[in-house]
Amino acid sequence: MHKKIGTGFIKRCVCLVFLVVMMCGCANKSDSQNKVQDTAKPMAAQSFTGVITSVDKELKQLSVREIDTDVDTIINYDDTAEIKDKYKQDIYGDELEQGMIMKTTYRTSDAKLVSMEVPEDAWEYKNVDKFSFDTSESSMEVADELYQYSEQTYFGTSGNKAIEMVELSEADELTVRGIGYKVYSVIRTEGHGYLRLLNYKDFIGGMINIDDDIILPVTNNMLITVSCGNYRVTLNKGTAKASKTVSIKNNKESTLDFSDYRNSIKNVGSIKFNIDPIGADLYINGTKIDYSKPISLNYGTYSVSASLNGYSTYNGKLTVAEASKTINISLETSDTASAATSAPQSTASSETTEPQATAAATSKSKTKTKKIDSNHTISVTAPEGAEVYLDNVYKGIVPCKFTKVIGSQTITLSKSGYVTKSYSVDILDDDKNVKLSFSELIEDADK
Repeated sequence: MHKKIGTGFIKRCVCLVFLVVMMCGCANKSDSQNKVQDTAKPMAAQSFTGVITSVDKELKQLSVREIDTDVDTIINYDDTAEIKDKYKQDIYGDELEQGMIMKTTYRTSDAKLVSMEVPEDAWEYKNVDKFSFDTSESSMEVADELYQYSEQTYFGTSGNKAIEMVELSEADELTVRGIGYKVYSVIRTEGHGYLRLLNYKDFIGGMINIDDDIILPVTNNMLITVSCGNYRVTLNKGTAKASKTVSIKNNKESTLDFSDYRNSIKNVGSIKFNIDPIGADLYINGTKIDYSKPISLNYGTYSVSASLNGYSTYNGKLTVAEASKTINISLETSDTASAATSAPQSTASSETTEPQATAAATSKSKTKTKKIDSNHTISVTAPEGAEVYLDNVYKGIVPCKFTKVIGSQTITLSKSGYVTKSYSVDILDDDKNVKLSFSELIEDADK
């Protein structure tokens, strides 16, 4: 027997169903609002100041190293990124350069570049061809100002290639960037190559001019570090003269053969220098000369200077017009030296020994005072079989040993079938022998 359902019970059920429907609708509305709010939230981004270490225009990617760290971040870029140069002008990602210091913001979700700009306090020197490093102080001199570099400073070449600081040469051209007193990137924009002379014995003892950039005494087994470019090379000795043109390419040896030139050598004087005190440096026409042996000079007039720490620098003129001559120069201490200088005193002599050069001097680099430590040596132990040149002067085949020369200088390594390599080194005045070992040379694919 069925019970009859009351009207009140039915009304309560309808109300309950309506209430459930309302609650579900509110929940769905709330979820929908939350979803809208979630999509409206900005994507997470991260900002830092760093150095661009590479630009891949095909993949549209940058490698940026955070300053004062070794952390590199790979960032994707496109035309939507807001990028400004040091003048606050808009530029495209493909215009970014290796070595630029940039304040960078990117999305962490997909490593996409949001914005980049040069920091207000960042500085930049371009086309730098006068610079020097002091490894003992971790300092770099640029534009007559001293800056500090560190293990985090990025050294590279155009073409996204990282290099070591010691691979830079005074013949290079650089772009240097930093913030405050710190250097954060050094990019070699113009490199160097090497010039080797062949069959030139008639000119040994004379002078070589490479345009107006390099002037050196001519010695045996010359290998000269030269900036990339085209040059007119001239050998002079007395009335004899020979000129040829050469093209110097990056990290390549170029040769000039003078076997087709024959001429008698005349009007050359043999000059012996006696300088007091012992150890002073001698410069002729701005080039540092080893005067331990008599020097052969063409007839003519030369600028002569001699210097030593604690003494006033001597400056004078030397006229060579006879077969032999001895020049006596006496330096005065800084406290008693007078401002005036006179011509050097000369004494007749019959010695005619050929000279040996100890340092290269280029028109674009400062002359650096170097001191010879005859009680100690420099040994080069690797790579075996390579020719060793100290500031363009041949020293022997590795392993080899030679007299210690103190100061900043260039060691060049050359071996047939391999790429010639140069390193800048600082030899300290520490009363110790020096041992140097370098990486193996790379085979030259063009040979």
